[in-house]
Order: sequence, then structure tokens, then C-alpha cells
Amino acid sequence: GWIVIQQRIDGSQSFNLSWNEYKSGFGTYYKNFWLGLEKMHQLTTSADYRLGFEVLMRGKWYSDEYDHFRINSELEKFSINVSGYCGDRRNVLNYHNGMNFSTPDQDNDQLFGGSCASVYSSGNWFYWCCSQNVDGPFGSSFFHYTGINLTYSRMMLKRNV
Repeated sequence: GWIVIQQRIDGSQSFNLSWNEYKSGFGTYYKNFWLGLEKMHQLTTSADYRLGFEVLMRGKWYSDEYDHFRINSELEKFSINVSGYCGDRRNVLNYHNGMNFSTPDQDNDQLFGGSCASVYSSGNWFYWCCSQNVDGPFGSSFFHYTGINLTYSRMMLKRNV
């Protein structure tokens, strides 16, 4: 019942891409993949969805879930809304909640005088610049203030019943 919306398994696909590419989606579903912000918006506004978030760091798996997940429309810069956290690592999307999506060619973050997407070479729901960065260059720091490098990541949706 889970729908994969983001996956990183290696560095063969760059995630340092444009607004239109993040909007439409890119990659290969069973490898490195981004479903597309427009599809995420359509899914999460048609029904109530939960979000699963898995990462592999330093040889150990961590997972988080949010009971409610929604992506707003492009007019609202595909902002993210999550609530109902349960997990074994940390509430990684807490700082990103309510933030607009940014890409290197469309700066919608909260950083005054700079572009987090350009600094971190990725698209994300940045907040000063980020707590997590699953779309940054492969093997780069997942938590920008800890220096922990990401090996694998996956974000998934599941309809609440």
C-alpha cells in the first residue's frame, strides 16, 4: 500500500535540478526517483495520506512516520504540511513543516539574501537552510549541522483509512 515519492540509492541521478523537473518528476522508479510535486499535490489533496521516511546512515536504518501529509498547490509553492510524528530517529521534517519548496532556479526559502537550494545543490522544503537534505549530492551530509552522511533514503505515501 505504500507509494514511493522519493528514493536515493546511489549517485547516478543528480537531484540538483530545476523547478519544472521537481514539479514533473524525474529518475527511474526502482532506482533514484522523484515522483513530482504536482502528482504529490494531486494525491495528497484527494485524500488523507500518511508519510513514511526511511534513511540509512552509518550502516543503520532509521524511520519516521507522519500521520498526516499534504503538499499544497504550485500557487502555494508546493509547501509541505506534516503532523502526527512517530519515529526512532528525530522529527526530521519538523523544521520544514509549512515551508515552500525551493530549487536552484526558484528561491522560495526563508534565508534572507541567499538561496538554500543553490548552497545545498538540491530541491527541498528549506528552512534556514535545512534540518535534512535527502536530495543533496549523494553521500553529502543528511543533517547539515551534524555531518552525518546519507547512504540511502526513501519517502513514501500511504492512504489513511
